[in-house]
Amino acid sequence: MTAETKVGLFTFFGLILLGASVYILGNFTISKGFDINVYFKNVSGLPAKSIVRLNGVEVGRVKELKIEGARVGAVVRINDGVIIYKDSKFAIAATSIIGANYLQIEQGSAQSGILQEGDSVEGQSMPSINDMVAETMTTINNLASSIAANGKFGEDLNATLANLRMLSGNLNELVFSLRPYLSASMQDVSELTKASKELMNKIDDGDGLFNALVQDKQMKDDVQATLANVRQVSEDAKEFIGKMAKFRIFWEYDARYQPKGNLTESDLGIKFVPTNGFTYYRAGLSDMGNRDNDPKNDKDFRGKPNQIDARMGLYNNWADLQVGLIRGAGGGVLALKPFYKSDVHAINTLSVYGEITDFGRNREINGKRFDKAKAAVGVRSFITKNVGVGVRYNEILEKEARAVQLTANLSFEDKELASLLGLASLAK
Repeated sequence: MTAETKVGLFTFFGLILLGASVYILGNFTISKGFDINVYFKNVSGLPAKSIVRLNGVEVGRVKELKIEGARVGAVVRINDGVIIYKDSKFAIAATSIIGANYLQIEQGSAQSGILQEGDSVEGQSMPSINDMVAETMTTINNLASSIAANGKFGEDLNATLANLRMLSGNLNELVFSLRPYLSASMQDVSELTKASKELMNKIDDGDGLFNALVQDKQMKDDVQATLANVRQVSEDAKEFIGKMAKFRIFWEYDARYQPKGNLTESDLGIKFVPTNGFTYYRAGLSDMGNRDNDPKNDKDFRGKPNQIDARMGLYNNWADLQVGLIRGAGGGVLALKPFYKSDVHAINTLSVYGEITDFGRNREINGKRFDKAKAAVGVRSFITKNVGVGVRYNEILEKEARAVQLTANLSFEDKELASLLGLASLAK
């Protein structure tokens, strides 16, 4: 190998070693990424080439620091693929009290957008060590001056110490005065313990009043009779309370107004709701007081007035099914509450319902023959605990009588009547 070749190889390997040194020791990187500018009033000793962490994870380095007027700008190199949002918080942090500073990023929200190449953000400056030491020393001097000059703090401190001395003296006097009583109490406890042991010994030996009571047959019979009476009274009270709270009673009034023909209808019923099930019973009158189809009103196709209305219902949180005599004829009503989980009362009570009855209807009303069942659909919601409003489309199967109706509903719980019926049931 010639001398020239040896020199060339030495130079080649020297350059490789130099490049590795620059890469490892000089924080030189060839990784892809993007630069952003972070501005501070004071970088507090943040060095160039320092680490950048996003929520504690290293994501880049500080490339350089530059002064721009009254601010210091840090050019930050962020690794490729790292997403930082525009409202993120940039602050200078330290690994420990004497550790190196680094740039800490607290991730923001996605709604603010993503930082791109060349974007600028404001950083949160922290006071320098000198400023914090000066402020601390000023506080200590003020405290010392206050104590030395007997200022407000000094007065409070002296008063507190005086109160502590007084409290200590009072406690000493209290302990001294209570010492005889404490000694007597300890003597009483010792005597009580001794008496208890003697009593237990007498019981074990079959001696004394307690043993006589236990072995006395008449006493035993009396105790058993008393316990039986107590048990019977308890059962009667339980039955009484159960019957008193066996069901709830509601008065319900439903009104319907039909703008087409200026017609009104109203129902009144009483509903019995057992408290231990998913059924209820309703009885009342429908179409109370209205005229039986006014011949002067060619839009009046209402049914017969004052009809018996008797229903049985099955219900849960989201559905209500009623069957029975619906306004004087056999039928049913199905109501669904799609929003029963809502926290708003008017929404969770919103129900969509359908009603059909009088399947065998064959009647002439105001010169029109009706031979289809009476059917309606509608929606209803209770805007308060007792008042509901809604709208329904009536007589959807009979073209001549189809009409929109506005509805109003009143519902009141009758606790007095429920209590009265509960008391009456006790007589059975």
